[in-house]
Amino acid sequence: MKDPIDSRQLQIFVALARKGSLRAAAAELFLTNSAISHSIHALETSLDTKLFHRPGKFLELTGKGQFLLKEAPNILSSMDRVRLQLAGDEALPHSSLRVAVGFSLISHLLPEVISEWELCFPDSRLIARAAERDACLKWVSEDVVDMAVLVDPPAESEFSVEHLFDDELRLVVEAGSPLAKLDAVSLRSLHGKTFLTSRLQSHTAQMVLAEMRRHGFSFHDCIELGSIEGILEMVKLGTGVTLQPGWILDRHADKRLVSRPLQNVRLIRRWGHVSSGKKELNLLERTFLRLCRRFAGNLQSSATNLAACLMVCLYGDFEPVLSAAASCIS
Repeated sequence: MKDPIDSRQLQIFVALARKGSLRAAAAELFLTNSAISHSIHALETSLDTKLFHRPGKFLELTGKGQFLLKEAPNILSSMDRVRLQLAGDEALPHSSLRVAVGFSLISHLLPEVISEWELCFPDSRLIARAAERDACLKWVSEDVVDMAVLVDPPAESEFSVEHLFDDELRLVVEAGSPLAKLDAVSLRSLHGKTFLTSRLQSHTAQMVLAEMRRHGFSFHDCIELGSIEGILEMVKLGTGVTLQPGWILDRHADKRLVSRPLQNVRLIRRWGHVSSGKKELNLLERTFLRLCRRFAGNLQSSATNLAACLMVCLYGDFEPVLSAAASCIS
């Protein structure tokens, strides 16, 4: 009888697959490169298959590795549910959790989180509200919500912040546009263009416009459209251009749209989970954070062009690293 898959090794595997390098995964998991190498080697030995190969600077998944990464969400989610059920009925609250989520994530991250949430806590309610970044922070500070998921979380000590993922905004244009033929688009090429955004006063829109001003550039006009879907439809009509992360385009796959980087301009957003720094998270809150980490991994993987995966929250201490000599991923 084959040994079951070790959950901690699987958690390390999905983190390494998302990051693509030992150093990056080690920094995120607070482990040494050697510890991750030994864990991956032990997992490969247990499964009797190669999960990674290294054709260049970064690690890449083999075909078997891609299959395991696809199956990992179901495996780890099942483990979460079993853990909660075994904790006993008294550990399953019958209360509500109030959360605020940035507008661009409300329809992409939250539905998947809620689906898993309802399996873990069938007798609890997850009450979600969409809001701009500053409103989310205000609600957390005033205890209107228990926690929030938002862009560019603050460093103030009154908040407890957990990093979820980063994304980079790229220029999105109609596939037949002359801009689509460029490898990278200069700001000069955008002269006379209309900038399409969901809300002009949003944190992201203001970040974009401020960066443009810093480079001595401004769009000819700005149009608010209220939704990502409306923006992309207008781009396809050639009405204007927009700046969106890769995961948005991945989830609205359309050959009539292409994205291009800007020359000498990088617009990187940092997404985080924010709660009050004055309290410890309860079971409901810890589970919500774990689920956000897990499904945010999908968005980050899309943004970095890696295979889709889930980032998980690790329970307890890691098991001792195997000490036997073995060939490891370097």
